[in-house]
Amino acid sequence: MARPMKKLPPSNDPLVAFARDLQALRKKAGDPPLTLMAEHSGLSTATLSNAHAGRKLPTWAAVNGYILACNGDPEDWSVRWESLRLAAADLPGDLCREALRRWERTGNLTPPHAADEAELLELLKTLLDFNGLSHRTLARQAPGYSHVTYGAVLRGARPLKAKILYQILIGCGVHSLRSQEAWFHLLSSFSWREGVEGGKLLARVEQPRRYAGDIDMKMLKAVLERLERGRGLLAADIVSYGSFITLRTAYEDMLALLLSSLQRSHIQLPHKLGYAFNQVVGELRNSSIPNPAAIEALVPLAMPFHPRLRTRVVMALRNAGELLRRADNGELGHRSESGLRIPMPPLPPLQRTAPTAS
Repeated sequence: MARPMKKLPPSNDPLVAFARDLQALRKKAGDPPLTLMAEHSGLSTATLSNAHAGRKLPTWAAVNGYILACNGDPEDWSVRWESLRLAAADLPGDLCREALRRWERTGNLTPPHAADEAELLELLKTLLDFNGLSHRTLARQAPGYSHVTYGAVLRGARPLKAKILYQILIGCGVHSLRSQEAWFHLLSSFSWREGVEGGKLLARVEQPRRYAGDIDMKMLKAVLERLERGRGLLAADIVSYGSFITLRTAYEDMLALLLSSLQRSHIQLPHKLGYAFNQVVGELRNSSIPNPAAIEALVPLAMPFHPRLRTRVVMALRNAGELLRRADNGELGHRSESGLRIPMPPLPPLQRTAPTAS
């Protein structure tokens, strides 16, 4: 029997209301135990419990997993969670709030017009918030400068140079040459010299690195829904041979989208990511489930935008891969027409054809 959820205070606070509705969704789903929800979502019971506690805004990964574990649709909650995140971010002025809404809606990370360099810095800080990056994390993802330097620049204590702006953009996943040009054009309106330096920087970027991500988002969302629903049925013990085939097909389709996107870009991957790419391709060719860590390392390159959607893709692939791996090892079975549990017959091999690293 599930442990009773802690009763929330009768408050109109939006965060408490959000938690209250999450609890209502769980009750509507039959009040499943947190342990079962954890198995379904791949999250810990503590993370799921904190999601409906109403004390602080949970991460999107936590909300996404909680909703899927209760047979809900994350898309129905996306806009509401984003509104709470905007309120929690306490962004200065309408410019940054509008930028965050537009980036979330379109995935096009170009800046709106800024009146002065101070507004440009606020937009850059908003870009970090959009990607959930601290200065330390930015320094790890864009190691050209230390977190101290990035912090000083974004506070206005040090000048915003073209080279620093470029590193910030790369660290925030702005891989599109067109989007980078838009940021440097904005910089040039306040500093002609740095705008010229930015133009020189972009002119030296090799063609293979001018990659903007070309995944068909409509197709990706359709495949993602199939992947999440298929995994949800199996986690709910609605197991059949057909459900495993459906899950495996969705798993293959998602990997094909991601790997094909990287292949079409002709991007020269860094050594570690190139190794991860070849590892995933090799395991697919050997009809085995690819290493989830290798997949997770490649997803940000294949999907440089849409961080919340990227989180869903990573979680869906990780959870589906674990189930398929267990099925391949003979650890799962399905119920016959008489209701008896019988061993799962061998699944057909994964797709053997896969793109090659450039």
